[in-house]
Amino acid sequence: MIGRDRITRTARSTGGLSVAVLVLVASLPLWFIQTYFVLSVATLTLIFMAASLGWNVISGFGGQISFGHSIFFGLGAYSSALLQAEYGGNAYVGLVLGVVIAVVVALLLGAVTLRLRGIYFSLATFALTLVFAILTGHYEQFTGGEVGLTLPLLGDDPGSFAFSDKLVFYYIALVLAALAFAGGWLVQRSRLGLQLRAIAVDQEAAQACGVLAFRVKLAGLAISAVPGALAGSVYVQYIGFIDPDSAFGAALATQIAVIAFVGGAGRLWGPVIGAVLLVPLQQLLNSQLSAYPAGFNLVVYALVVLVILWVEPRGLMSLRRRVPRVGLTSPPPAAAPQPTGAAATREGSAG
Repeated sequence: MIGRDRITRTARSTGGLSVAVLVLVASLPLWFIQTYFVLSVATLTLIFMAASLGWNVISGFGGQISFGHSIFFGLGAYSSALLQAEYGGNAYVGLVLGVVIAVVVALLLGAVTLRLRGIYFSLATFALTLVFAILTGHYEQFTGGEVGLTLPLLGDDPGSFAFSDKLVFYYIALVLAALAFAGGWLVQRSRLGLQLRAIAVDQEAAQACGVLAFRVKLAGLAISAVPGALAGSVYVQYIGFIDPDSAFGAALATQIAVIAFVGGAGRLWGPVIGAVLLVPLQQLLNSQLSAYPAGFNLVVYALVVLVILWVEPRGLMSLRRRVPRVGLTSPPPAAAPQPTGAAATREGSAG
């Protein structure tokens, strides 16, 4: 009963904090977001936060470090863009189609890559995202090639996922990030989440306890593909353009993972903290250091990431463990053991 009560209190605390944060972020346009640049940064932060929250399911909870989640991001983006730009289809249908394709591809790729472990799985996923980028650039008659795809200008057409007011995309991205967070919370508290964490700690021990490791990891990968595909679809509708590098590139593949690492991989709030720090930092460096030699902004960005991970390799969420707990949260000092029996007699005679 004590353990169950503690879990219930933790769930209520997480739920209350989540609602408070959601209300705060929803109110930002009323008192903080006053320029288009800040609005753009905030929207991109929420989009990449959702993608990283998806990554956290299989790589954070499950310990299968993937550098290929840009595959799902790109599939969602290209499915929505191709259906709308090349075939005149509805963008909402493209969004759903992108999720379906991403889940199917996750199952197919997972059937091969999830039999690998450690660095071999990471390298395989990174190589696959580069393969997707090459293929997308090669079949230019279908995907637009290296030139990319530009969405048609539809003005204000909500039925086609087109909004002249960019603030609408901010709230769409906020809903997406909230759903990705809720999905991660449900997975974390579910039997699947427990099995994923067991596999991350010791796969052989988990299998000895009856966990079907391959099936569990495959399910986790499929679930993690959904937020990534949705993030890609919303991204292309917001930006209005997509090309192989921005959809499947190595920079995007690394960014999705690094956001979670910096915030705290395997922690529910890790990707949230990482995205709030790194995405605005990246956008700010891109705008402020544009006059410097090419790549200087990336050097500064990389140094910031390295310093954070050097200070706390487990991410910013683990920094609170270093803060000493005082006051009501500190446990009372242990009472000195009282002597009994012969020891008490000796102590009394000595007195």
